[in-house]
Amino acid sequence: MNAHVFKNVDMDTKSLTKMAKSLSDPHRLLLLQEIAKGTNRGCADLFEFVPISQPSMSQHLKSLAESGLIESHKEGRHMRLAINDEKLEELTSFLQSLKTA
Repeated sequence: MNAHVFKNVDMDTKSLTKMAKSLSDPHRLLLLQEIAKGTNRGCADLFEFVPISQPSMSQHLKSLAESGLIESHKEGRHMRLAINDEKLEELTSFLQSLKTA
C-alpha cells in the first residue's frame, strides 16, 4: 500500500478495515440505508425492509455495530439504532483522500 494515500487523513486502519468488511454485504448495506433515514429505527422495524431471519438480522446488526457504523440505545423495551456520524466522517475522509492522492 502506498504511504502517501494516508498522508493527510487522521485515521485508524484497523477501524477502516472493519468498516469496509461490514459494508461488503448487500443486506448490511440495505440495513445501513434504512437506519440512515434517521427515523430512529428499531430492530423490529428493519424486517419490513430487509426480510431475513432474526438470527441473520442480529448478526448483520452486530457487524455494523462492531465496525462502529451504527450505535444503539435502549428505549423502554426496544433498541433504537442510529448512524454513528463520527465513523461515517472517518470513512468519508478516507475515501476523499483517495480522490486527491
